[in-house]
Amino acid sequence: MMAQLDRLTFSLPAVVLPAVVLLAVVLCAGGIFACVFSVYAFNVNHQFGFPLDDPWIHLQFAKNLHDYGSFSYYKDEIVTAGSTSPLYTLLLALGFFVTSNEMLLSYILGTAFLLGAASYFFKIISLSSDARIAALSPLLLLLEPRMQWAALSGMETTLFICLLLASLYYYQAKKSLSFGIASGLLIWSRPEAVILFIAIAIDTAYHILWMRTQTSKKKNSVVEKPSVEKPSLSWLKRGGVILAGFAIAYVVFHLVLSGSVLPNTFSAKLKYYGGANSGFPLEVFSFLTEGHMLPIVILALLGVGALAVSMARRLPQIVLVPLLFSVGMFLAYWWKLPYLYQQGRYMMPVIPFILLLATAGIEWVVAMGAQAFKKSARENFLMYGSAFLTLILSVQFGIGSWNMMPAYAEMCKYISDRQVRTARWLKEHTPENAIVGTHDIGAIGFYSNRKLADMVGLVSPEAIEGIGSLEKLNQFLLNKQVTHLALVRDWFEVVNQNPLFTTDVRYPEIMEVFEFKPERTHLTPQNVTAAVGTAAQYLQQGQFDIAERILRQAVVLDPKNSRVHHLLAIACMAANRLDEAAGGFAETLKLHPDFLESQVGLAQVAIRQGKREEGTAMLETIAQNNPNYPTVFRALADLYAPGSDKAKAYMQKFEERMKARGLDLP
Repeated sequence: MMAQLDRLTFSLPAVVLPAVVLLAVVLCAGGIFACVFSVYAFNVNHQFGFPLDDPWIHLQFAKNLHDYGSFSYYKDEIVTAGSTSPLYTLLLALGFFVTSNEMLLSYILGTAFLLGAASYFFKIISLSSDARIAALSPLLLLLEPRMQWAALSGMETTLFICLLLASLYYYQAKKSLSFGIASGLLIWSRPEAVILFIAIAIDTAYHILWMRTQTSKKKNSVVEKPSVEKPSLSWLKRGGVILAGFAIAYVVFHLVLSGSVLPNTFSAKLKYYGGANSGFPLEVFSFLTEGHMLPIVILALLGVGALAVSMARRLPQIVLVPLLFSVGMFLAYWWKLPYLYQQGRYMMPVIPFILLLATAGIEWVVAMGAQAFKKSARENFLMYGSAFLTLILSVQFGIGSWNMMPAYAEMCKYISDRQVRTARWLKEHTPENAIVGTHDIGAIGFYSNRKLADMVGLVSPEAIEGIGSLEKLNQFLLNKQVTHLALVRDWFEVVNQNPLFTTDVRYPEIMEVFEFKPERTHLTPQNVTAAVGTAAQYLQQGQFDIAERILRQAVVLDPKNSRVHHLLAIACMAANRLDEAAGGFAETLKLHPDFLESQVGLAQVAIRQGKREEGTAMLETIAQNNPNYPTVFRALADLYAPGSDKAKAYMQKFEERMKARGLDLP
């Protein structure tokens, strides 16, 4: 194949031109598809967005770097190594000199790096294949659904992939200076760069220690193997020095900012998400084989098989590094961070390397098919057979991307309805000197313009040690002089006080804002939150005895939790143990005097105990003091005969207030 490429490149330059034109068309198609992807989401949501919260972390650092010349998270005050990709942050900061539109800037960079990655994908394949086939191959990368998602995610993923492929190309082409620069920049894009360097070191050892000095040309072989010389490391000296310089600067940068070799995000996410997950291999298998990827994985396995046979024959290899990098990424995440979430974005850099293995599989399949043809027709079969398979797979990938557009739009809406909405509320309803404690620092930091205390340590490394300890977390909040909390209820549930702001309660992961009152604010242990959620489901199903058992255990674990006492009182009331129910509601109101549901519950207990006038007066007082609270009007309507004037009047008020809150009627 290399010989064929040499003939195409140097003997017949006119033949290369169509390949260059074809590559340009392919890149344009990828760029247009990304535009269609983003426009679709805009038309659905009536605004641009990101499918996760993390992009605004980079943007916040970049904005402050642009505005204050400081690598900080709030103006120039929180200077810290909180960006996983300092290089991407720097590029965003430079971009702010051109545009202040964070969405446009992120989309352009993400798409540009995807196109750059596709160009290097072409270059790598063209080292061993016909240039025209190599020009078609980037379609697989450009139309892969998760690559489109990554390009428009606002994250550094496509930058990292582009530099991975660039480093691989310059290594295989033995371009020392370019390799040093590309691999040095790669370190600054994500710390997983070290996995590629390990793969390259193993590949180098193979070619120096194991590969035969001379390969023979097999008679009647479909692909002629050229003679090769024993490789050496002499070409790598200049590039190695440059790489070492980038690496040293990277370490010094993080040591100066946060006293650690790696970014805060590395330690924080390992502490928060780390742990055993026996299902991780199966999750990765599904990630790599679902839908459009199944034929690619089959072809990649064929490519691995061909690689194994070739290695046994001690022949030079092109796809050994892609295999080693893919395996290395899997093992590293299985060891340290064995979870796939957010479309598996941490494993997305593996996809281009799987595609490289698949192209080797395509070549093997086509080469086997070419055996059935006469020698004069084999070259055309190799050309058109590879092109046909690549185009068929590209069409399948394009359909997969098209089908993914609604999911991308929904993810963007999901984040906008929670993090972005909360951030804008904080900006409009809190004083400028407010300090907000939160675990989702992205959009809240960027749009609220408030100082943050990061509860999971991404930009507040002093919080990392306390992850998993509510006592240490509370002390952290006190030390940071936090005035407000902005939390997703499933992550950190606050009880004993009413929220100042709540996102739509009809949808999961409700985000709430609270005033932080050390004497009142109570953070619920996550095991209690989970137990209470399970108990609430049993209550809805009418299985009150099971719910009560769970809640009594929760009371022991968290006796100062108003929600636990409230639900336990409901279970007792359902069992007609009214005195216990009254005691439970009373205990709830000691912890949380403004808990309207318990106020209504206490009134309902009084009515069931025969104290109708007392209970009715309590409900009317609640209604008078809280005229927008729907539940109390439903309770008042239930006091009167169905169809009576009072029942109708109260039911109308209930329905009006439910509609005003955007809630469905029961």
